[in-house]
Amino acid sequence: MSLARKLLVIGLALPLASAAIGHLQVGVAQEKPAAKKEAKAPKGRLPAYYASVVTEEQRTKIYEIQAKHQKAIDALKEQLEAAGKALEAEIEAVLSAEQKAKVEAAREAANSKKKKAADTEKKPEDK
Repeated sequence: MSLARKLLVIGLALPLASAAIGHLQVGVAQEKPAAKKEAKAPKGRLPAYYASVVTEEQRTKIYEIQAKHQKAIDALKEQLEAAGKALEAEIEAVLSAEQKAKVEAAREAANSKKKKAADTEKKPEDK
């Protein structure tokens, strides 16, 4: 498969995967102490507009379905991240050293501006 075709597939898959992921709970599972081995009902997040129409039994089934697919979704996220990094690296390889320096300076300026804006929002102004 050519690079252009791979990028096209990634470009199409990213929005679809993001939409699918948006409907699922994304989180890190925390391990419980070995002493407590209770059978807890699976928890998740219902898709938009489902909460008012599903029964408790359906809610539980939806959470189980989400849990069953979470590993595959996480693996796809990792693949998308790796593909994005590879894309950035190939694009950057096209630039000259001078152009790379200008891009890096622009990134640093943008990050500095974002940090300054965030700090300003956190600190109320004295008036």
